[in-house]
Amino acid sequence: VAQNVAKPLVKYIDNALVTERAKAPKITVLVGHDSNIASLLTALDFKPYQLHDQNERTPIGGKIVFQRWHDSNANRDLMKIEYVYQSSQQLRNADVLTLKSPAQRVTLELKGCPIDADGFCPIDKFDSVLNEAAK
Repeated sequence: VAQNVAKPLVKYIDNALVTERAKAPKITVLVGHDSNIASLLTALDFKPYQLHDQNERTPIGGKIVFQRWHDSNANRDLMKIEYVYQSSQQLRNADVLTLKSPAQRVTLELKGCPIDADGFCPIDKFDSVLNEAAK
């Protein structure tokens, strides 16, 4: 079910980050609900993850951030995917996020896109996962 629900979103992300990468804007912001995040995580087949200081798997106000990087030393493109969210305490207390009290971050890993120690996946592996999910 998640694949069908998330299909339009997966196709949009595939278009922005893979198919039309050269023409895409530097930043694309998509807004949705925690249920959209849950279906996207399932449709793209992310490995299991644990959000520290949070009881929910997809907390309110959370974000999935796809970051394109270029390693100039190795001349290769990389992808890093993070879940950015507020802890249960930050949500409960309605804390204002600041540099001293930042949002929480957890690096996510796609099953078909192994990450290195810094959380980066080779862009060609990421492209394959997205292309397959967008079919």
